[in-house]
Amino acid sequence: MPLRPWKNQSSNMKMGSTKNQGTPFVSEEDDDACLYAMLLSSSHVFPMVLRAAIELNLFEIIARVSPDAYMSHSKFASQLPTQNPDAPYMLDRMLRLLASYSLLTCSIRSCEDGSVERLYRVSQAGKLYVQNEDEGFMGSISLFAFQRAMLEVWYV
Repeated sequence: MPLRPWKNQSSNMKMGSTKNQGTPFVSEEDDDACLYAMLLSSSHVFPMVLRAAIELNLFEIIARVSPDAYMSHSKFASQLPTQNPDAPYMLDRMLRLLASYSLLTCSIRSCEDGSVERLYRVSQAGKLYVQNEDEGFMGSISLFAFQRAMLEVWYV
């Protein structure tokens, strides 16, 4: 029988008892199933973030600096036409998601104050989202596929 989170293994426990409080463990099979269900439930997020990254020219911004250079989220934000003080933090969340899909690579740098900072650069797959006449540009098809009219056909 797979273990469930915080299920009591004994039905004769008394209220206030410290004996056999249950186990906080979940079987690996249940954990994998839950993770997969969460992935499916949020599968719409990545295309929207990718579309925003293309529209904001994030891949172009880093390629302009240098294809092999790492940039912080605050440096990215300083290159964008926004006055929103939360932009660097919102952008960092987007960059982390793009890195989790291997369109960016992420490196961690320790700062002098003891904090850490994530740095990003374009990966091999991410380079296909940089406009380059010699190598092709995947951004066009992504923008087409993720446009509102294309997505609304799925709603009845």
